[in-house]
Amino acid sequence: MPTIIAATDGSPSANAAVERALQEARASHATLDLVGAWSAPPNGALGAPAYMSEEMFYAGRDATRLILEAAMDRAREAGVTAETHVVGGDAATAICRLAEERNAGLIIMGSRGHGPLVAALVGSVAAHVVQHAPCPVMIVPDPARSA
Repeated sequence: MPTIIAATDGSPSANAAVERALQEARASHATLDLVGAWSAPPNGALGAPAYMSEEMFYAGRDATRLILEAAMDRAREAGVTAETHVVGGDAATAICRLAEERNAGLIIMGSRGHGPLVAALVGSVAAHVVQHAPCPVMIVPDPARSA
C-alpha cells in the first residue's frame, strides 16, 4: 500500500494540506503518515536559534501532539488509515528523513507564503523539502492568500 506523508503545524495552509492529503489517500487507498515537526523558533540576527527552556521544549512537543491528534481525528472520520509522528529538530530534514524511512510516494505540506526576504533570512521548510525529498512534493497554499 502506498504511503503519503502529510506535514502539519496547525497553520491554515498545513490544515489545507492535511485535507488534501486525506483526499489523495482516500483516492489512492494509501496509508497516511501525519508528521508534526518543530524546533526552537528563530529570534535573533539571521534566524539564530532562540533559547528554549525545558518547559518550552515540552510545551512545543505537547502542542505538536495535540495538532496531530486533531489531524488523526479527521483521518478517522474520513476512513483513512493513518499514524502520527512527532519529530524534533529541523523540520525540513525530519520530513525528508521520514519520507525516506517510510518509502513515501508523496509528501503534502502547506506553504506559509513568506516573501523572498523572510524566506532568505529564516529559510523555507517547503523549499528545502522540495529540493531534498526522495519523492514528489505537493505544496498547498494558505487558503487566505489564495482567496
